[in-house]
Amino acid sequence: MKSQKNGKKLLWVYLALILIVILIAGGIIWRTVDRYQNKTLIASGHPEWAPIMWRDGDQIIGAGPDLVKKICTDLNIKCDIIFEGQWQEVQDKTKSGEIDMLVAAYKTDERQTYMDYSEAYTIDPIALFIKSGSVFAYQEWSDLIGKKGVATTGDSYGQKFDDYIKDKLTVERVATAEEAFNKILSGSADYLIYGFYGGEKEIEKQNLTGKVESFSDNIASENFYIAVSKKSPYAKYLPQINELITNYKTDGTISRLIEQNKILSGLK
Repeated sequence: MKSQKNGKKLLWVYLALILIVILIAGGIIWRTVDRYQNKTLIASGHPEWAPIMWRDGDQIIGAGPDLVKKICTDLNIKCDIIFEGQWQEVQDKTKSGEIDMLVAAYKTDERQTYMDYSEAYTIDPIALFIKSGSVFAYQEWSDLIGKKGVATTGDSYGQKFDDYIKDKLTVERVATAEEAFNKILSGSADYLIYGFYGGEKEIEKQNLTGKVESFSDNIASENFYIAVSKKSPYAKYLPQINELITNYKTDGTISRLIEQNKILSGLK
């Protein structure tokens, strides 16, 4: 009799365990469905790279965000484009899948291990910024050898120039553009590598006109792409995204967005 009671207890324990497993599995399945069908696409970008992308409070705005919003509207995808930290933090979150999409990014070998890229939608010029009045002759990359450079953490300038910086140049990385410009103003760095438009915006923001000048010839120019985390469910939309980018380039939409954001950011 005692044996039968123990057997019934074991049966109830067994059934309870099965029920728990079913509930857990059901929860996982439901969360997966929610991620793939009901989730808001989370996008972000560089907080200091006008007119393509820059921070405005808790949002990232600019031509890149405007393009992504238009694409998401056309594809009936809900999206939020938010400030998620400095550029390296944003890339790290895209790598983990916490962020689905970058509104603009250069293509590098390392980034391609964790992101899929759209077709290029614009070209971005890279410039050298120096303290006005500095004795600084520049014609080609080799002229930078032996000089002290500065750049912002997480920024790429195209694979070829990135490799040259790594192999040939002395470049310190700092967290923000403000810190980088302070380095050249103080003389602790000879030059700053930065996006031409973003640098011009920073000069205006910091009231550095006449204190800083730039070289934009013979440095580098790189394509900007939309990049999607390989862990994001939205990577499957890349064929449709590419088709829309082609259409928007042809009909002038992307050019208009860039010009509008130059004005909005004070570059024009």
